[in-house]
Amino acid sequence: MDNSFNLQHFWSQGDAFGHFTVLVLLLMSILSWGVIFMRMSMLMRLRDLDKGLAAFWHNKDNDSRLSAMKTFDKENLLTPIAQLENQAMDTATLERKLSHAVRLAHQHLDKGLTLLATVASSATFVGLLGTVWGIYRTLTSVAAQGQLEIANIIGPVGEALIMTAFGLVVALPALFAYNFFSRNNQNLQTELDSFAHDILNNRK
Repeated sequence: MDNSFNLQHFWSQGDAFGHFTVLVLLLMSILSWGVIFMRMSMLMRLRDLDKGLAAFWHNKDNDSRLSAMKTFDKENLLTPIAQLENQAMDTATLERKLSHAVRLAHQHLDKGLTLLATVASSATFVGLLGTVWGIYRTLTSVAAQGQLEIANIIGPVGEALIMTAFGLVVALPALFAYNFFSRNNQNLQTELDSFAHDILNNRK
């Protein structure tokens, strides 16, 4: 029996709740992989962020340093902070606007992480729910037939366990991706905070 036939048989033997569980896991997988690819693309665009900082501090002319930074700041994280440096305002106002700009940058960096955390923490339980439901249906069917034979149980129970495996397959990539992107975010957010602090110190 080939794998495609097994999957077709698994689907044909399921009920509405089982199908719903599979579709939920499939949707979770599609969304989490979409976020993973989006985040990887973001990381590629952020790889020159250090060069943007160096270019900003290297240039003395305000227009030149902003232009140089924009070349490397492809996610527009540092530029809104840098633009505040030479604006006419008191120190308290500058500090407030810097905090707001940094907060927006942090929110941009956190994009998609909540979804990854949700999938990582819940997909396994959704799969387990599908397994429990499948086993329950199997035992109920056997009880209705009045014949408790191992041969009649092993196949359906094995198919029900596929749901647990499916849940793990969905959850693990989301978990690993969440941990990776979270660690990367911590480093980037530290850079943003330090840059804003330097901008503020230059005005004091």
